[in-house]
Amino acid sequence: MCILAFPSYFLFFSVSPCLGGSVDWKGTRMVSVWTVGDVHGQVAMLDALLDALPRKEADTTVFLGDYIDRGPDSSAVVRRVLREHDAAPERTVLLWGNHEDMAAEHFGLPNPSGFRYDSYDWFRNGGIEAMQSFGSAPPELFAAPCPEELGRLFGVLRLFWRSDDPALAPFVWVHAGVPPGQEPETAPPETLLWIREEFLHAPYQPGRVVVHGHTPFKQVRAQPDKIGVDTGAAYGGVLTALQLPERRVFQANARGKVVSLDLGP
Repeated sequence: MCILAFPSYFLFFSVSPCLGGSVDWKGTRMVSVWTVGDVHGQVAMLDALLDALPRKEADTTVFLGDYIDRGPDSSAVVRRVLREHDAAPERTVLLWGNHEDMAAEHFGLPNPSGFRYDSYDWFRNGGIEAMQSFGSAPPELFAAPCPEELGRLFGVLRLFWRSDDPALAPFVWVHAGVPPGQEPETAPPETLLWIREEFLHAPYQPGRVVVHGHTPFKQVRAQPDKIGVDTGAAYGGVLTALQLPERRVFQANARGKVVSLDLGP
């Protein structure tokens, strides 16, 4: 399978109205789920965002995958999310992204899609920058073994997640989306990592809200049955965290400034 790199899939969909807010906003619920969009090696944005979130000890943080590639600091991002997981493994959910899927397959490790990519698919899509961040350089990096921390990350990743909080029963978290009319438990694994238009343009599906990344938007794309939180950190956009069920959004830019917004109903 050959995956061609592209400079950006930065879509400009309309979003729910947002109201301004301050970073020290505090919710009224006892427990929240925080969802972090695609990081793609932007560790300065990730550090600023996570450090600004008013997370409580009982909150859960879900990372939607694509920690690596494109940006300059994939290794530092991997270390940060592993620290998050090690500090609270029962309250930290690390999901597979399609970029981790490509990387795992490149190193001959199990990858959930089962795809066999061509020899340079991962490198065409940011793998060179990722390996450089781990200390390898061309041409040696093309044959270098899997960095230890990256291999450990692969071992804790999940394909999707659901909360056991009744208030969040309709929500499912996944990297790319879920095929229309299917559930993540039975959908082909590769669709959860790679699906795009078929999911994004599907008619409203009642009873479920899919929180996803993978496709970058200028702002959070909120629909009744889908919330896209990849806001293009890899392409000059911001890195987003979504607080549920409060529907509060926190965003960090490249300068480390964090703002918060109400997503709206």
